[in-house]
Amino acid sequence: MKRTDKKTLFGMIISLLAIVASIFVLISAGVIRLPEKANEDETVLVPETEEKQQTDQTLEKYRKTYQENKAINPDYVGEIVFDSGLIEVPFVQAKSVYKEDGTMYEFYTEDGRLVQDPENYTGNDVYIWTYWATGEYDYNDHGGSTFMDYRNELSDQNLIIYGHHFSVWNDEERIKAFTPLEKLLEKENYAENRLVDLVLGNEVRRYEIAAVYQFDATKEEHFTDLQYWRTNYNYDDYHDNAYDSEYYANYIKAVKKAQLYDTGVSWTTDDKTLTLQTCIGGHAGELFEIIVLKQISSQAY
Repeated sequence: MKRTDKKTLFGMIISLLAIVASIFVLISAGVIRLPEKANEDETVLVPETEEKQQTDQTLEKYRKTYQENKAINPDYVGEIVFDSGLIEVPFVQAKSVYKEDGTMYEFYTEDGRLVQDPENYTGNDVYIWTYWATGEYDYNDHGGSTFMDYRNELSDQNLIIYGHHFSVWNDEERIKAFTPLEKLLEKENYAENRLVDLVLGNEVRRYEIAAVYQFDATKEEHFTDLQYWRTNYNYDDYHDNAYDSEYYANYIKAVKKAQLYDTGVSWTTDDKTLTLQTCIGGHAGELFEIIVLKQISSQAY
């Protein structure tokens, strides 16, 4: 067998290095794509987080919608807008059963009775069966209103928004209020629906869904470990605002354990969140769908 001399060997090495460099350039440019690693832990694979800036046209649309709805009802706070179009719904907030001028709101019970005695009611009861745009009782068309928790300030660590879930008999198309959120119970619907804008009076806050889980009102441990209703996680709003420095960290751990699937989104105690709550079909009052979204950016407009 003929031996290769040093000069020939050196030439072969140079040629090989040139080929490797060319392949690297093509991969970097996206011309050649390497096969993705198999998803061994069932984590949902999604593109990198999109901290996008909305276009002037979109911001103008948001501004017009805000101004129009604020003129209808001063309790209007903003819009929840999914990039995918899954949900685009207005939400309101009543801080109390009394308006700023001291007069009592007109609002209704689930069976359509006008509330006369406001004792034992909070601002959350004002819009749960009352439609924000008309002030009328609404059970079937809109299911009342989508509303932010009466305790919330927009500066809070956790904003909580509630919306109704409709049964098939009065929402065959599955488009009313928070009904479309049922799609997020299945991980195959996560990637396309993970990004959400919260449109407020002078800013658009962008969120990414960090976790989806079910809150079971029949389980005591859910009431202790999964208190999604805290406006500031380390403070217990319902017990004299008691302080617990570890609650947020423990809540994240409990959610990771309870979540229906791993979104792959990093979520820490430094993050501000938006929590969406709705019922799960056939289990009203017992089983709730909870969606926790992490704020990733804010854009003034």
